[in-house]
Amino acid sequence: MTSPSRHPHALWRPQPQFAHTVTDVRALEPLNAGGGIAVAFAALPKTALHIAFGGSQTEQLSVWTTRTESGFRTTRKIDADLVTIRFVHSGAMSRIGTRGNDIAVAFDQALFGNFEDMRYEQASPGFSAITATVGRDAIVTACQTLGGSGCPVLPQFAPVVDTGSLGLAALRHTVGLLLHHLPEKGSEADLMTPLLEELLVYQFVSAWPATGAPAGGRTGGTAVADRPVRMAVDYIEANLRHRIAIAEIAAASGLSVRMLQIAFKRRLGYSPVQYLIARRLDRVHADLLGTEGRTVRQIATDWGFVHMSDFGRRYRERFGHTPGEALLMRAGPGPVA
Repeated sequence: MTSPSRHPHALWRPQPQFAHTVTDVRALEPLNAGGGIAVAFAALPKTALHIAFGGSQTEQLSVWTTRTESGFRTTRKIDADLVTIRFVHSGAMSRIGTRGNDIAVAFDQALFGNFEDMRYEQASPGFSAITATVGRDAIVTACQTLGGSGCPVLPQFAPVVDTGSLGLAALRHTVGLLLHHLPEKGSEADLMTPLLEELLVYQFVSAWPATGAPAGGRTGGTAVADRPVRMAVDYIEANLRHRIAIAEIAAASGLSVRMLQIAFKRRLGYSPVQYLIARRLDRVHADLLGTEGRTVRQIATDWGFVHMSDFGRRYRERFGHTPGEALLMRAGPGPVA
């Protein structure tokens, strides 16, 4: 995202959490002047105003939800080399571009657009959505990494798509996870958020339809030997306590990111990210059963899980019981929370 040093503090700033509900037109002016957000809101004529939005934004990524009973219009307040990914849950939104590239997106559809190309957006009454913005350079880097070569510029991704595919469903799920994880990004113990940020751009490049050149390289029917997978697994095991990028795992295995994904699915039945999270959960499980005098939160944080509700859900899915129940399984009393 554009550096806040280039813009007045009121226009944009990193915010671990923000939440606004506006039901009075008179409240729009102070919101637009001091809300720290990149767009200015305006009410639609002859409507009783209602806008509610909230989320989190860092230098590299913003994720937020929007809901409105009245509808609204927004115009951008800053210049920033960002792309927008928006999943519409209800209602509709029109996007009026600076070059005549006007589009409309409705419920169960998703929108992709360059922030700098937006003149204004208008949401209908009853509109709701979850949205992420990410730097264009991150998308280009993901294209180059997945493709192995080429992709010097951003491909021509379709501006509006239906969201019925499994790939886009997974992308929407990751955006939702980041909505909850981003407020924890300042914690050095948080190993999940950087992984999810990287996963977001790879999922987008892999799943979002392109109208021009394909975003990634061809994989064909190339066979993958066991040795690169073992090398990748060894790298993961040696770095479970550290932040690991998918590209780093691929480099350690000698494969491209795309081929690494294929190799893991074929040999292990997991993606590299799924395997990494599962192994960290295994370490938490072992510590819960074998370590006295430490809380669930302390042990989970040791292995990079700082968002407890997400951690608890993942733990239960893997082991069939809660972390607190695991503490009760070991001999001797100990703190549970």
